[in-house]
Amino acid sequence: MPYCPKCKAEFEPGIERCSDCDLPLVNKLSEDSYKEVKYKFLRNLPSRLYAEMLKESLQNQGIHALIKGDDIGIMLGSYSTTSPVEISLWVPEDDWEKADRLADEMLNHI
Repeated sequence: MPYCPKCKAEFEPGIERCSDCDLPLVNKLSEDSYKEVKYKFLRNLPSRLYAEMLKESLQNQGIHALIKGDDIGIMLGSYSTTSPVEISLWVPEDDWEKADRLADEMLNHI
């Protein structure tokens, strides 16, 4: 099975690039790639739509991001602009300052 060298996700055979990180997959992860990554809260967002947009922008800058939240919009098949449930974005501690600056630039209006 191929793996992403950055986020460590496992993919089906035949897939060549990580869908999140847009990096070429490798057949085996190196020993140092198993180190634990500590994530830090970046910010709450009003919906999954904003979270996905920010996540994509961060990943374009080489920063992995995780979205956390029980978003009812997904269950209803919607990515509406607001959600009654809190959606949060988390990034690796080492990337937090750069991610915070990018988030401010992108979402300073909300």
